[in-house]
Amino acid sequence: MELNINKVPIKDKKGNVKMYWRWNYLDQNNRPLAITKISKAKVKEKAQQKIKEIGFIKTSTHEVLLKEANISFQKWLKYKVREGTVNLHHTKNYGSFFKNHILPFFNNIDIRNIGENEVNNFVKHLTNKLFQECPSCNEQNSSKDIRCEKCGFNLTPKEDALEPKTVRKIFNTLSLIIQNQVDPPNRKLPRNICKDINWMAKVVTKRPKTNAINFDYWTPKYVAKLVDDIERYMVKLVCKILLQTACRPSEVRVLTRKDLINFDPQSNLPPMINIDKAMKCGTKKIGDTKTINGHRQLVITSQLRDEINNYVKTLPMDQEHLFLDNVGSPLRLEAISRGIDKALKINGVTLPIDRKGYFFRHYTASFWAYTSKYTNAIDLAKALGDKSIDFVSETYIKPYKNNNQEIVHTDYQEKHFTN
Repeated sequence: MELNINKVPIKDKKGNVKMYWRWNYLDQNNRPLAITKISKAKVKEKAQQKIKEIGFIKTSTHEVLLKEANISFQKWLKYKVREGTVNLHHTKNYGSFFKNHILPFFNNIDIRNIGENEVNNFVKHLTNKLFQECPSCNEQNSSKDIRCEKCGFNLTPKEDALEPKTVRKIFNTLSLIIQNQVDPPNRKLPRNICKDINWMAKVVTKRPKTNAINFDYWTPKYVAKLVDDIERYMVKLVCKILLQTACRPSEVRVLTRKDLINFDPQSNLPPMINIDKAMKCGTKKIGDTKTINGHRQLVITSQLRDEINNYVKTLPMDQEHLFLDNVGSPLRLEAISRGIDKALKINGVTLPIDRKGYFFRHYTASFWAYTSKYTNAIDLAKALGDKSIDFVSETYIKPYKNNNQEIVHTDYQEKHFTN
């Protein structure tokens, strides 16, 4: 950036006036500061050091530079990670999108100057990475194609090719950075221009197809055998609970003695696991469940109840949480993944759905739909503690829905539509 360094007259202690070089700027708290030296080169050197140190430089209190806005956005993300509402992995994605796509395009622009033309040019810049034109027939192809679909001409995939879903994520990152300057307490912008219209209207993303699990092969008994091959008993027991309840690993890892309901073997009531808390994403904190529907109680078998009871007897009397590691923290997700990996290696198989710890949730939810324990997405969503009825319907109900419900309407059709 070009530095605005000016000459200024300054009196010394004796009243003599000398000409100095000065560069005025604002710090991160908008306080006016200056670098003043007799040498212009020294001022320039110090100014560049300051820019590198802070990451951005403002010369007006009204400016909202892109780097400054991103730093503010990253602080907000860290707060959300601490509260468990954003996964740490997602924050890394936001940082990558900013560094590799947003900043190189806009440079360190004052985001107040991002208007329709700038946004439209950015969208054009991103969408150009989706396509390439065949030099032989001018047919539009995917940027990753190696051969033209129309004429068969050999193509060279673009090095900077992007997937449609990635284009949407990059644009969404820009929108979130700007929105963070619209929302209180920042409130430096009156509106988020990224929300004025649907800028991603022409970017089409395919809904991922859900592959049905072959339950003739992946029977509950077979999956239970894989779990039995997990070496570490604590991990094995956690996976047994996951398999029977379809809970999230973050929920089972923080179970306590109080969450074991009707666990007296003499009780005539069914044993249940109470779910009302979870490990927060990317933190070591225990908080509320992922969704507002997450509080639920799920039935398990009496056999699993007895296993859990025997396990609890081995724990120190003052230990409230069931599954703690050697340092007294809830069992790590990586420990579950490692246990599953070793069991799969022993049996020489790979999971039909590569979700590791989350495999059991997906498997059991699918099995419930396959065996018609739940035929209604609303009921299944309640059992899963999921808030998205559409997701549950598309992912679990539809792949296993049969035609039996429609067959019962045969008489109705015959009565009303036969001539």
